[in-house]
Amino acid sequence: MAFEFREYRMQFERVPPGTRAVDRRALGRRSKLGGKPTWEHGGQTPACARCSEPMSFLAQIDSIEHEDPKNPHAIDALSDDQQYMFGDVGMVYVFLCLTCGEGATVIQSG
Repeated sequence: MAFEFREYRMQFERVPPGTRAVDRRALGRRSKLGGKPTWEHGGQTPACARCSEPMSFLAQIDSIEHEDPKNPHAIDALSDDQQYMFGDVGMVYVFLCLTCGEGATVIQSG
């Protein structure tokens, strides 16, 4: 059985002069897509459950930004059943095996 990734296309476009593409005050300070993980407590890159090879880092999601009063999506703006925090203001790391297509997450507390 072969694994095939779906194809995606990204398009970049200029924003008008004087306009910010992203309000940096509303972003997580450590959330990111790609690159290398910023570990809370040392590296824990998982091995693929199928082939045992180290998995590739995809993203990290930081929960601390949801306490920022300048963030329009702060925890106070959410309903009671939507509130979340990963560990003690921790981080979720997302990994993918590029050979097998298996995914994995690692959670570290702050």
